[in-house]
Amino acid sequence: MTLGLTCYGGVKEIGGNKILLEEGRVRLWLDFGTPFARHKQYFNEYLNPRPARGLWDLVALGLLPLLRGLYRQDLEPEELWERFPPARDVDPSEGPVFVLLTHAHLDHLGDAALLNAEIPIVATPESGVIARVMQITGQGGFLQEWSYCNERVPEKAGLLKAQGPRQPYRNRPFYLLDEVGQELVQWWQQLPASRGVEGEPPQPFPGRVGHLVVHRWPVDHSIPGAAAYVIETSAGPVAYTGDLRFHGRLGEATRKVAEAWARMDLAVLLCEGTRLGDSSPPVGEDEVRENALDLTRAAAGRLVVADFAARNLERLQTFLEVARETGRRLLVQPKDAYLLEALALVSPGFRHAVADEDHLGVYDDVKSQPRRWEQDVRERWQKRLLGPKAVARNPGDYILCCSLWDMNDLLDLPRESLAGGVYLYANSKAYDEEQAVDLERLRQWVKHLGLRLEGDPEDAEAKRLHASGHAPEEELVEFVREVQPRRLVPVHTEHPHRWRSCKELCVGVCV
Repeated sequence: MTLGLTCYGGVKEIGGNKILLEEGRVRLWLDFGTPFARHKQYFNEYLNPRPARGLWDLVALGLLPLLRGLYRQDLEPEELWERFPPARDVDPSEGPVFVLLTHAHLDHLGDAALLNAEIPIVATPESGVIARVMQITGQGGFLQEWSYCNERVPEKAGLLKAQGPRQPYRNRPFYLLDEVGQELVQWWQQLPASRGVEGEPPQPFPGRVGHLVVHRWPVDHSIPGAAAYVIETSAGPVAYTGDLRFHGRLGEATRKVAEAWARMDLAVLLCEGTRLGDSSPPVGEDEVRENALDLTRAAAGRLVVADFAARNLERLQTFLEVARETGRRLLVQPKDAYLLEALALVSPGFRHAVADEDHLGVYDDVKSQPRRWEQDVRERWQKRLLGPKAVARNPGDYILCCSLWDMNDLLDLPRESLAGGVYLYANSKAYDEEQAVDLERLRQWVKHLGLRLEGDPEDAEAKRLHASGHAPEEELVEFVREVQPRRLVPVHTEHPHRWRSCKELCVGVCV
């Protein structure tokens, strides 16, 4: 049989990975992410693909591969493929088509919402849970239907309309890479919505798709449940890193991957290269913890605000440890609490965090009409629900999780409770113009509120409060040199040419 590898995304760009591995009648997609850099050339938070036109806008702008049969038919408006002739047909009935998801960041998962609803997604339990929580707590719409679908029906003029509240949602098929417990099944099948859900709960992955055996390897990244894969093919083992690093708390897992893959004689290595060209030494999560601890201790008696990326649960755990060591309570947003509860179903570490009543609570922000899932969270956390009045009475007792999108909540706190407080920016630097504008907007908020900003990524003297989710160039080169694949395919990088200049360090590797 002939092995085929086609990169439909993730080439000369960071994210948007869509890599098709084909052998015989089996087709495996290695991630199916959203190419955000290309999306931002056309869309922003106010200008988005039109829901009533389904796939039309994305196909017309070249943001999706022209593969008829791969996508949800209910999102295909009339004359889509007549107007935009497909490059090829992908018929799921002709042989198994699966997605191997490395992790639940949207540049790897996002466009899976558009896939044929019969195509199974293989994921770690953590990634499966995160995908479902993001959909439940998100703003809705067809671009976020990663875990269950709200089918569309055509109306007049070929416009598509979502089915009404009397129709149940439909689960996508998920195969999870560990045992599927009854608690998880029960949670999966009980959406916090009145319309309910049909379809099977997640099943354990049997370890192969057709004749192809699939091996999962845990790796260190900035989101729980990140994985790399090795697929046994007729040409030899094909490995895909997803996103990885060595400097987080699971760095040893990535080192074990390098050691194991070095013994496999890999035919192909699909390797991420986000930080190719970046020679700066990595900041580890332990350093972030120590810096955050020092700054929090220095702010004794005053409020500490912690700003970090959504779903960076390692960072949340870092600040929970800081809260324990300084006698404070970490107040998370309701959606953070909902995610923690869900992850506790599949990971003992998160069960311990949720159970820490003394140091973990939920911030009771002002909401006139909280959604059903949020009402449930507030009810379950009632004894640990603390609002502006409680924080204002004793601001030095708390670390409040907040981001630019939550800044309005801080206006409910009296100025005197904010005075002298510190805002710990534990997030990445701005990578594009839009992010730079948001960072400047954040600085204005922090200044207006009378807080002191720490961790500004543009301040060379600031204590570092962010650990990247990706390995720097030196460590990537060492990884490839140790693994010694026969062929290296650079993905998830804007600088694939850097591998050419590093070639002398990877002798015998065909790039």
